[in-house]
Amino acid sequence: MSESAAVRPRNPRGQGERLREELLRATERLLEEVGSEDALSLRAVAREAGVAAPSIYRHFADKTELVWATLEISYERLAHAMADAAAEADDADPVDRLRAQLRAYCRYAIEHPANYRLLYETRQTPVGPERLAGHPAGLLVRSWHHALTACEEAGWRVRGSRAEAPYLLWSAVHGRVMIWQVMPSRKDTSRLDGFVEELLQLLLEH
Repeated sequence: MSESAAVRPRNPRGQGERLREELLRATERLLEEVGSEDALSLRAVAREAGVAAPSIYRHFADKTELVWATLEISYERLAHAMADAAAEADDADPVDRLRAQLRAYCRYAIEHPANYRLLYETRQTPVGPERLAGHPAGLLVRSWHHALTACEEAGWRVRGSRAEAPYLLWSAVHGRVMIWQVMPSRKDTSRLDGFVEELLQLLLEH
């Protein structure tokens, strides 16, 4: 627990949002240490944030909701980076917008390694399909789904299973980034751009 958390003053009335943000930051710090939802203790979160454990339930129904809300911050940052890149691409070319999204994904993973590791190295407790549908990773899947739909509307055909295509894009760029990061080769981002190009050529045909 940090020294600042130990002496944290009580929040005045009307500052519930501030407490929520402090709980999210505390959860993020602890997840980086323990690496899994199961190993995360709500008492430890409360201690890190400098509040009583019951205070957590004023903002989050359970530990899973707290973890997902913490991960959502990083997923939103990544989704925004992808959306901003797509907005700067050729508006008349949906493939160019998709290309920009994929490249932005790779750049974000490289430039924000701590946030990126949090998304993919946090082992999460399994939930039912109804609750899983609300996972914050859906931001990425929906983004790629909409991008592929725009490509189809422009006359492109998506090879293979259309339902799995967003996950194919996701797993492909994630896997390539991980290999790029851990291998002792020269860190040339143009290789990632080349991979994105190959991926689009394999997935789309006109």
